Amino acid sequence: MSARKAFTLIELLVVIAVVALLIAIIVPALKNAKRLATSAACLANQHGLVTGWRMYADDNDGKICDADTFNTTSGTWAHPPLLEDGVTYVSGPDQDVTLEDRFRGIRAGALFEYVETVKAYHCPNDNRVNRGTNLGTSDAYKMYRSYGIQGGLNGEEVYHSSEGICPTNVAQLRAAGNIYVFVEEYYDGLWSNYNGGSWQIDRDDNGESWWNIMAIWHNESSTLSFADGHAERVRWHDPRTIEYAESRGSIDSTQPGNPDLDFMIRNYAVPLPRK
Repeated sequence: MSARKAFTLIELLVVIAVVALLIAIIVPALKNAKRLATSAACLANQHGLVTGWRMYADDNDGKICDADTFNTTSGTWAHPPLLEDGVTYVSGPDQDVTLEDRFRGIRAGALFEYVETVKAYHCPNDNRVNRGTNLGTSDAYKMYRSYGIQGGLNGEEVYHSSEGICPTNVAQLRAAGNIYVFVEEYYDGLWSNYNGGSWQIDRDDNGESWWNIMAIWHNESSTLSFADGHAERVRWHDPRTIEYAESRGSIDSTQPGNPDLDFMIRNYAVPLPRK
């Protein structure tokens, strides 16, 4: 009877090394595939939200719903976290709220009549709701709503109209197919415990400056929806955009020649000062 041949130690080590190499290649690829797959769900959310935004305008003689979620008026598209009494808002920095408080704030918004599911307000790749942000992991930092409306659409730019009129009616919009409405955004909770205000470009003298930033949860790209009702995934190309999105404090927000910033400025609803 012949002796049974066994693997040598070297053969085992080679097999282990090959398996480890395959895992190192496959795991990132699977993560990327998952992110791309969830971008389809995110695009569906964006399409639903911008459809609701347009329907609100149709039902209100063209009036654009208020984009500034620091407000709690009946025309504001989404509200801050709202307690069970239906009256008390809790929106300060480092103030803990429950997920249901966040849901109540969304339901109190003007668009919930048209987009009647809180899931439509959340990107599946937005893990802040579980992990918090770089500033904290308590319930105050577990943001749920993943999208904001640009400040040039009846948002905070209403208070900064020296460079141009902030549209409050869809009839005032120029090239609606180019004007983005909802931005997939990352907010860390520095000033409030939810995505407060509206998504803005900085309006300083040189004009070419980020203020808020997009979220890059889909392989260095973000979903945007536009005033004509379409939504798309936009890939960012300048490394400065990616670095600013990942860590705002690590890089200057003024980025001359950044095509991503130029795109967001060019399609902002209010003319911005330029260099």
